[in-house]
Parts: sequence; C-alpha cells; structure tokens
Amino acid sequence: MPSLPYRAVREGGDEKAINLGAGSADALWNLLSHQDAADCGRALLALSKVLAERDATVIEQGVGIVTRMRTGIARSVGASRGRFIWDSGNDLGGFDAVDEVALKIVRLLGLELHPQLQALARRMGVRGYKVDIGAPEITVATTDGGTPRAVRITCEPRPTDADRDWFWTHWGDPIREASDITGAEVEIVGLLARS
Repeated sequence: MPSLPYRAVREGGDEKAINLGAGSADALWNLLSHQDAADCGRALLALSKVLAERDATVIEQGVGIVTRMRTGIARSVGASRGRFIWDSGNDLGGFDAVDEVALKIVRLLGLELHPQLQALARRMGVRGYKVDIGAPEITVATTDGGTPRAVRITCEPRPTDADRDWFWTHWGDPIREASDITGAEVEIVGLLARS
C-alpha cells in the first residue's frame, strides 16, 4: 500500500485484520464507516441464524433484525461498533459473544425460561407452593386454603450489580441474586406470608 497520510489498522487473525489508508481524514472516516457497516451486517446475520435455531422468528431489516415476543410485540436488535444493541438502548454484548447474546434475547422475548428460575420453581414446588411456569416468569401461590396469595417472579440482569442475574417480583423489587436460590426461597415465603 502506498504511503497515505491517514491510516487505521485493526489487528487480528483471518478476516478480523484490516489495514485502511486514505488521503484525508474525511476519506478515512468514510472507509471506517463502511467497514463498521460490513462488520455489523455479518454479526447480525450470525445472530439471526442462532436465533432461528432457537425457534425465534427473525426478520432481517436493513441494519437490524426484528424479533417477536411470545405476546406478539415486535422488538428489534441493532449493531454498532462491535456491539449488539436492544431497541431500548441496552447493550446486549459484543459480536464475539453471539451465542450468549442470542440466549439473552430468547429469554427477554419470553421464549425460554431462565435455568435459575426453573430451579427456583422446583424448590418452591417441593415446599408445597403452587407454581405456574410461563416463560419468562413463574407464579408462586399459596395452597393453604386461606386467602389466595401469589407473586410473579422473573430472572433478569440487575444494572446496579454489574448486570448479574437477579430474581425480581412483578412489582419490580429485587429479591436475591439468581445464584442464591435458597435465599430467594426464604424471601418469597416471607412475601407470601405478608401478602
């Protein structure tokens, strides 16, 4: 490549490595924008394939993909500068984590129950509570014959805790970190006793 005053280099193996050169800053910016668009297109195609394998309905639309929740509501995923972005603006993860991002999307769409939520449902059932499972949530209810009491529980990332998964009530209150199933059980029993 002849010596050009403006250059951008991205190191990496195979197709990840790029070496761009231009005669002006504007021309380099244009080349970088085109490269980013190409990277985003490849990443969205890979994500679409993984989501389709997980039985999610996917419609490719320009610089994004559209999926549908269990309720039929359309949600979109875009891509920019190496990251997948949910239509709410939340960062879903990097292009190098397509499988993890697809799993997050499937759970957010309500197509699959979180494994920690499944474990919590089993434990609450063993305790004698009535448990209804409907992805992406469970409903735990009392069965003591008195006044019926119930609480809906979801498992979602908690932004104030480095996006670690937490159990949440349908009121939007955090219960416990998803790794603490026993603690969540105790909290839910307490909630149902107070309701």
